[in-house]
Amino acid sequence: MFGLEIILGIIFEKIIEPVIQPVGRHAGFLFHYKRNLNNLEDEVNKLQEQRSDIEGKVNEANLQGDAIDNKVSVWLENADKTRKEVEVFRNEKTVEENMQLCFSFSCPNFISRYRLSKDAERKVVRVKDLTEKGGKIENGTVAHRREAPPEVVFRSGENYECFHSRDEVFKDIVKALKDPEVNMIGVYGTGGVGKTTTVTKVAEEVKKDGTFDEFVIAVVSKDANVIKIQEELAEHLNLTLSEKTERGRASRLWNRLNNGKKNLILLDDVWQELDLKEIGIPIIDENKSCNIVLTSRNRDVLKKMGVRKDFKIEILREEESWALFNNKVGNYVPQIARAVCEECQGLPVAINAIAAALKNKDMYAWEDALDKLRNSMLEDIEGIDRKVYASLKWSYDQLDSEDAKSCFLLCCLFPEDARIPIDDLVRYYMAGKNIRRDKKPDTLEIAFNRVHTVVGTLQSCSLLDVENYYGLGDVVKMHDVVRDVAISIAKGEKYSFLVKHGVKDWPEKSTYEQCSVISLRPRDMHEFPDELVCPALHTLRLDCTDEKSRLQVPDRFFSGTENLVVLDLNSVTMSPILPASLAKLAKLQMLCLDRCKLGDIAILKDLKDHLEILSLRRSNIKVLPQEVGELTRLRLLDMDGCEELEVIPKGVISKLLRLEELYMPGRFSQWEGTRADGTGSDISCVSLDELMSLTRLTTLYVCIPDPLLLPKDFTFENLVRFNIVVGGLGYPPYIVYSTGVLKLENIHLANPLERIGLYPSKSFSHLTNLSVRYCSCKYLFSPSSARGLVRLKRLSIWRCMDLEGVIGNEGEEDHEDIIPISFSRLSDLTLGDLPNLKSFYPKKEKKATSSESCSAHDAQMVLFNDKVMLY
Repeated sequence: MFGLEIILGIIFEKIIEPVIQPVGRHAGFLFHYKRNLNNLEDEVNKLQEQRSDIEGKVNEANLQGDAIDNKVSVWLENADKTRKEVEVFRNEKTVEENMQLCFSFSCPNFISRYRLSKDAERKVVRVKDLTEKGGKIENGTVAHRREAPPEVVFRSGENYECFHSRDEVFKDIVKALKDPEVNMIGVYGTGGVGKTTTVTKVAEEVKKDGTFDEFVIAVVSKDANVIKIQEELAEHLNLTLSEKTERGRASRLWNRLNNGKKNLILLDDVWQELDLKEIGIPIIDENKSCNIVLTSRNRDVLKKMGVRKDFKIEILREEESWALFNNKVGNYVPQIARAVCEECQGLPVAINAIAAALKNKDMYAWEDALDKLRNSMLEDIEGIDRKVYASLKWSYDQLDSEDAKSCFLLCCLFPEDARIPIDDLVRYYMAGKNIRRDKKPDTLEIAFNRVHTVVGTLQSCSLLDVENYYGLGDVVKMHDVVRDVAISIAKGEKYSFLVKHGVKDWPEKSTYEQCSVISLRPRDMHEFPDELVCPALHTLRLDCTDEKSRLQVPDRFFSGTENLVVLDLNSVTMSPILPASLAKLAKLQMLCLDRCKLGDIAILKDLKDHLEILSLRRSNIKVLPQEVGELTRLRLLDMDGCEELEVIPKGVISKLLRLEELYMPGRFSQWEGTRADGTGSDISCVSLDELMSLTRLTTLYVCIPDPLLLPKDFTFENLVRFNIVVGGLGYPPYIVYSTGVLKLENIHLANPLERIGLYPSKSFSHLTNLSVRYCSCKYLFSPSSARGLVRLKRLSIWRCMDLEGVIGNEGEEDHEDIIPISFSRLSDLTLGDLPNLKSFYPKKEKKATSSESCSAHDAQMVLFNDKVMLY
C-alpha cells in the first residue's frame, strides 16, 4: 500500500505539473515540500546551537555582575518564540500526515502539503534572519558593566552625617541643579570640611528623583591631568577610549555626554582653571544635556571657570562637632573631651581621626593629647588649617605600631586619590627594611597577613579608606588632606621623603641628595639627568604614566644610588638593553618594571645576591632570558599582563626554588608539548613539571591551554591564593584579582579535579570560585571533597553533557549518619545545558527486594535532597 501511495503521488505530480506551471512559485511550494521541511529543520538546529552559545556568554556575564544588553535579551526571547512556533508546526505536520489521505487509495493531500511547505519556507526566512543577527551577537559583546550602586560609587557619601547647619545649603544645591538656566555650579570650602561628601549625597538624591539619568565623577587634584580625568569619566560611563590623542578622546567623550540624556558631572578637588572642552565635556549655553559641579578649596578658581552659582560648605557648629565626636568615641567620654573636640576646628576629617585615636584610652592619654594639640607649632599646608594638620599629625603619633606608621607613610608615595592595591603595599613592606623598623618577615605570606592587619588598624583610625575595586581587588585610598599631612610628616622623618607629582623639571640636587625615599611623577619632562647622585637613597619610585612619550633612562642613571633597595619604575623606556648602572645595585631587593618598554634584561643576573621581588607586569617583554634562572633568591616573580611574552626557556623557572608567588601571563601558551602551530613538541620550552618543583609556592596564577599537558601528579600542597585556568587562555576578567579561582574547560576525565593540583591537598579548602565548562565527567566531587569546600562562593557548571550529579558517591562510603554537605558561603550557583543532570547529589539507589516495587513517584529525582544544605 505504501509503495502504491508513492507511485500514485509521482503520477499525480506529473499530471498536475503542466496545469499549475502558470502559478509560478506557488507550484514550488508543492514540488519542494520535503526540501523546505528539511531546510527548516537544519536552520532550527543551527539556531538552537547558536542560542546555547549565546546563553553561555550571558551566564558568564551574569556571573561577572554585568548588565545584559537589551538587544541580546530581545534576541533570546525571539529565538525561544520561534523555536516554540516551529515545535507547534512540527506537531501540526505530524497530525496532518497521520490523517486520512484525501483519496481512498491513499494519495497525498496536496492542499495540506502546499500550505505546510509555504509555511516552512516563511519560517526558514525568519530563522535565517535570527541566525544572522545572532552571529553579530556571538562575535561581539553580550553585556556591559553594570552601573555601580551608590554605596560603591559614592564611597565618601556612605557615612554621610545629616548636620542641620548644612540643610539649607544642601537644598540650595539641589535647587540650583534643577534650575534649567544653571548648567554649572561650584562648591568650595577648606580641606576636609566635607565638600565631596555633600555633593555626592546631593547627586544621589537628584538621580533618585529622576532629575538626572547619569552621574559621573572624576578627581582633578593638583596636577589637573587631562588624560587621567578623561579616563576616569569614561570608566564611570562604561566607555572605552581607544583614541591615541587627547583631542580624539575629547571628541568621543563629548559625543557620549551629548546624547540627549541628563548627565551630572562632578569634577572634584579643582586647584586651577580647567578647559572643559579640552576634556570633552559639553558646556555651551545651548546644551541642556550636561550639568557640571566643581568642588575646590579656592572660590576664585570657580569664578574663573564661570560657575553660575557657588556655595560654601562651612565648618561644623560646636554642637554638631561634639555630636560627631561623641558618636565616634563611644561609651567612655571624659569631661576633657569637649576641649579636645574644639581643637579639631569643626572639620569632620580631623574629628574622625582624633576620636578614633582616643577611643577607650585612659585619662592621661586625653590630657596628653590636649596639651600637644594646643601647643603644636606646625607649618601650614595650602588650604588646610594648622589645627587640622596638628590633629592628624597627633593621630599618626598615637599609632602604637611602627608597622602602621610605615604603611601610612608608604601610601603617600602614590598619586593623590590613587587606589593602591594592598598587594603592592605588601611588596614594599617586604623589601623596605629601612622604612620598616621591625624584623623582616620570614615569608611573603606573613607579610601579607601583617599588612592586612595594619591596614585594618589605619582604617579604624580613620586614616585610610579600604574598598574592593573592580579590576584591582582590595585597595586603600587616602583622603587628600590626610595625604598632604602624611607627606609633610614624611619630610621630617629620620628617613626623609621627597614626594612630587606632576613635575616638569627634575628637582635640584640639593633637594634630594640626602633623601632616603623619592617618589616622582613627571609630566611633560624632557629627560632624566645623566646620573642621580643620592647615596642615602633607599627607595625610588618613578611613575611616568602621565608622559605622552616614555622617558629613556640614561645608562649611568643609577651610578650614584649604590644603596638602593627598592626600585619601582612605571612606564619608562629601557631598551634595547637595561642601563648598565642598574646591574651595580648590589643591595637591590625589589625591582618593579611595570608597563615598561624593555629589551634584553639579561643583566639582571648581576642582582642575584639580594633580589627577592621582580615584577614585569604589563611590560612588552618577549623573552625571559636564561639568566633570570640565576636569581635564586627570588620570592616573587610577576609577569601578569605580559601578553607579548613568547619564550620561557626550559629550566629557568625550576631554578627559582625559593619562589613563593608566581604570576604567569594569562595568554602564555608556549609550554613544553606545544608549539605555535599547535603541533609537535618543543623541548626547549618551560614545562608544567617545573612548577611542581616550587615547593614553597603559596600563590600561583597560571593558564594551561591544553588539559593533556597536565602531569599526572600536578599537586601543590601550600597554595593559599591561586587563579588556575585549564583548557583555555586568559583569566576571567571578573576574577583576575580574586583568589581561590579554578576554571576548567574541555577536560575529558572521570574526575577532572584529581589532575588539577589542589585536591586532595589543603589548598582545596581555599577554593572560592569554580567554573566547569564542556567537560566530560559523571560527577564533579566526591562527598569527602565536597565537604572540604568551606570557602566556595561561586560555582558554575555549563555544557557538561555527561554530568549526572555535582556530587557522586561512587567508590566511596557515605553513611546516612554523616552530616549534610554544607555550602554555607555559596552566593552564586549556575547550572546550564546539563541534559543528563539528575540531582545535585543523587542518592544511591537501593536494590529492590522481591516484595518491593518502585512507583513512578519513587523514581522521581529532585535537584537538592536532604544531604545538601544551601544557605
